Amino acid sequence: MHILWFRRDLRLNDNESVANSTANNAEVLPCFIIDPWFYQQPELGKARVRFLFESLENLDRNLRSLGSRLYLFEGNSLEILQQLTRQLMEEPEKPKLYFNRDVQVEYGIERDRAIATLYQQLNLDCHIGLNNFVQIDDEHRDQWFDEYYTYIRQSPHPTPTQINTPKRSLKLPQITIKQLKQKYSAFWETERVYFKGGEKQALTTLDSFLQRRFHGYHWKLSQPWLAQAGSTSHLSPHLAFGTISVRNVYQRTKARAAELFNEPKAEFSLKAFRDRLRWHDSFTQRLYFHPEIAHTNRYPEFDEYYTANELTPQQQELFQAWQQGLTGFPLLDASMRQLQIMGWMNFRMRAMCATFLTINCGISWHHGARHYMNYLVDGDLAINNWQWQMQAGITNPLSDTFRIYNPNKNIPEKDANGRFLNYWLRELDGYSLSEILDGAYINKGEYPAPILDWSKTRLINGKIVSDIRKRVRSRIISSGGEDYENAIATKKTVNKYVESKDKQYQQFKQMSGQ
Repeated sequence: MHILWFRRDLRLNDNESVANSTANNAEVLPCFIIDPWFYQQPELGKARVRFLFESLENLDRNLRSLGSRLYLFEGNSLEILQQLTRQLMEEPEKPKLYFNRDVQVEYGIERDRAIATLYQQLNLDCHIGLNNFVQIDDEHRDQWFDEYYTYIRQSPHPTPTQINTPKRSLKLPQITIKQLKQKYSAFWETERVYFKGGEKQALTTLDSFLQRRFHGYHWKLSQPWLAQAGSTSHLSPHLAFGTISVRNVYQRTKARAAELFNEPKAEFSLKAFRDRLRWHDSFTQRLYFHPEIAHTNRYPEFDEYYTANELTPQQQELFQAWQQGLTGFPLLDASMRQLQIMGWMNFRMRAMCATFLTINCGISWHHGARHYMNYLVDGDLAINNWQWQMQAGITNPLSDTFRIYNPNKNIPEKDANGRFLNYWLRELDGYSLSEILDGAYINKGEYPAPILDWSKTRLINGKIVSDIRKRVRSRIISSGGEDYENAIATKKTVNKYVESKDKQYQQFKQMSGQ
């Protein structure tokens, strides 16, 4: 009997553990464990839990179409697998366990290590596969780029056409999909679902993106209204829960580009999208080698400034205004309201709101990162928390500068027609874009006045962060060692990214005849 344990890989297509466990018509017991640890986390997002449950429901439906089913167990993952394994051994069976590596949290890494040790002690086989590419060999970190593309271009794992799951009576705490919905009904109480879970929905979303929505992706992804309307892929929650593989998305995108070989703008957009897929996976890789960055500052010098400590009354007032979209900065407030309702924002708005909280409000990234994870349907610790550190000015200390977004300057650049503001800020109905930029709304109605002086706080708090960065830079240059090598590698990566974006921009100008 093969135990197939699903986690953040809720699909049958291009799934290493699914393909290996179901080969040669072996008997398979597919399962997912509802672990209480998951619901005890402070970063628990309602939209994300609903997406997970919808994905489990679709996975069960897909398994049943192949003659199988999904066993849903409830309890501590290690204890459940111990009980399940020993019960099968008593029947008697010699179970083999199949699951894919999950690197999102330290709890998961330790849990998987304990389970692998258990199987080794029982002299049983335990097969750990890859959900998406993760380089586990520390000695070859410098080769990640090449090895990533080697993996991403390989043939996907085959999808089974039938799964042999004999009926069994298991003495373990189980729950049905229907019971799951009833027990956790609070996660289903939403007025509208913007991102529906499941492998079927993931494939449908990818199809619609490649058919028509990808046009202009390379510039539309930074426009909040266009991104909301579907100009980005909207695949991020599916990639987070593994209802589709990055390899599948990459190869489908590459094939679509080949069909459009005589349309350079279309090819350019699809190339930009494939680059974002690599960008996505690079964060997962970083978290695997540095799990501590999910909760601690990358450099200890920042510990005196950025902490998870309780906020002062003044900071709490600023934080609440930021959370609720009541800062008096229209583009920022529209984005924060979008986050609360949709559980999503495009990347540029996430970065802009993060720099405002950390630099202008002087509030640690720990608080902002948790708020994002409480709402994001595509919440991913690897990307979210590292990006928060980046926007807070912590990362890449060898660079003399770090970016601070101006929320008012971004209005004409990213929402020139005002559609995004008009959609989310009803209080500003009737104001033209020029009037909003001039602050004509201030103290004239329900919409609040700015809660702080952006230029002043940028100078004061920006200097504090800049001074800390200088201390970090001085230390790592003088001491050398791993910190210095990592900092050099980060700077090279950033420079390479900037050069790539500049090159793309020049290519785009040439194609546009500008």
